[in-house]
Amino acid sequence: MGFLFKKSKRFPTTTPIAINQFILLISLPAMILSKVPTLLRNLSLDGNWWVAVSMPWILFFVSWIVIRYIGHKKNWSSAKTGALILTCGLGNTSFVGFPLLEATLGSESIPYGVLVDQLGSFLILATMGLVVAGLYSGESVKLENMIRRLLTFPPFISLIISVVWFFVGLPAEDHFHTVFEKISLTLVPLALFSVGFQTDFKFSVIRRRIEPLGFGLFFKLILMPVVFYILYFKLLSQNDLLTKTTLLESAMATQITAAVVADESNLGTELANLMVSLSIPISLLTVPLIHLLLF
Repeated sequence: MGFLFKKSKRFPTTTPIAINQFILLISLPAMILSKVPTLLRNLSLDGNWWVAVSMPWILFFVSWIVIRYIGHKKNWSSAKTGALILTCGLGNTSFVGFPLLEATLGSESIPYGVLVDQLGSFLILATMGLVVAGLYSGESVKLENMIRRLLTFPPFISLIISVVWFFVGLPAEDHFHTVFEKISLTLVPLALFSVGFQTDFKFSVIRRRIEPLGFGLFFKLILMPVVFYILYFKLLSQNDLLTKTTLLESAMATQITAAVVADESNLGTELANLMVSLSIPISLLTVPLIHLLLF
């Protein structure tokens, strides 16, 4: 719809700016407020929960190191490198992840997926994602500026409120949770509309970005799942449902909100949106294939 309405010119060219602000200021904070308190209440520190939590953090920092190195060798711009770090380092572990998990591993895998998503992907976006966005967008890298941006980032504020709300006993949870949950439902359609509005599927555009785009898709959808399979299954000898869930989550498409943050920071908007719009349909094939081959 975003792609088609852009062609029809029924929406102004500044539409993605307004939509992205709505997502970051309203939709994403509401999603965090609706999910994190429930996650904390149901979280058990027994067993190998660390596998699910560690994967997104390892993915992000490995992406940062590898892509920074390759970007330097290839003389990629800071904007291009930053966009690729965000879109390779952050996976779509909920909107795409949960349906694919249910289809491949069953509904009992969803709680583990929530653990990956909330203590991994969203927490990284609200912290290290902002650091990368600031570093590669040319902003001042002073510590106080980074801390100020983090403390004024609405999703991070929502995360802190969620934790405090949980520890004071979740007063009025029934009323607030329903409201937050309904508002959070706006995130996926608005984010996808924004990405589609900013995406140009012309072959000339894809060809212009083919080198970083091809590397990013291969790195995110194929290479890193293989790395995690070797790490968790072969080296650490983990083979339960939680570990299988974690591995499949590592193979998910690019996180939509990572592209939104890249857009807001003027980091390779074209490349970031292509990573989202192409990785989602490709992952619908590669994730079941990885499940079939490895399990």
